[in-house]
Amino acid sequence: MTGPTAALPLHGWVVSVDLWGTLITYGDRNAEAEWRLREFETVLTAFGHDVGPDRLREAVLAVRDDTRARQRDTGEQPPVRDQVMEMLTALNLGSLDPVHEQRLVDTLLIPHTHAVQRACPEVFPGALTALWELRQAGARLVLTSNTLATPASVSRLIMEERGLLSVFDDTVFSSDIGIAKPRREIFAAVASRSQVPLQRVVHVGNSPTTDIAGALNAGCRAVLLTHRDKRCDHDVPVITALDQLPAAILALCAAAPGAA
Repeated sequence: MTGPTAALPLHGWVVSVDLWGTLITYGDRNAEAEWRLREFETVLTAFGHDVGPDRLREAVLAVRDDTRARQRDTGEQPPVRDQVMEMLTALNLGSLDPVHEQRLVDTLLIPHTHAVQRACPEVFPGALTALWELRQAGARLVLTSNTLATPASVSRLIMEERGLLSVFDDTVFSSDIGIAKPRREIFAAVASRSQVPLQRVVHVGNSPTTDIAGALNAGCRAVLLTHRDKRCDHDVPVITALDQLPAAILALCAAAPGAA
């Protein structure tokens, strides 16, 4: 292939980028957790369930920690409705009328899925500039993110409010796919939807396990972004700020077999 498009150094490459901890901060997680608990207590009381703050905290946080660990270890993607149902089971509310239970779960889903907005996550410095530089170099950009309490719809809203959504050609969220990183299938979905082989996908993320090991095991290339000197046992480029990302991607792709 000849012409101006083919001359771009990243033409034919896909750069897959993680969201949380890579492009945006986690924000104030305590504020997120406390707001969810307050809203849950208000809803449960309105539905006639006086569970007490300590019992509620124990149940909600136990399910949160368990689902997070299962996702990181196995790539399981628990639907948000199932997460709320598990919390109600942990609260041991007894036998509930099906209609009452459905209305209760529907109501609790709202604070559960929107609590992250109380954390006020912010875009990391240099994120937008780095992404636009990669686009200008010819790369196709795909946002590849795990979700738990925050589904794809809310994640896209957060991205749009921060000017990130329009930069990407595609978004692949685990809640849409039904599986999560580090599973090979989520990286395969990125490649398939982009119509490139897995070895032409470079995944960028902040987790040595879900992002880096997951991408490499799938046959992709990877770049680790670390803000806190995370240990990585894999031989991949490591950057400490997003303004280093375009150079790292360009060097990695240029060194790939058959890149020329």
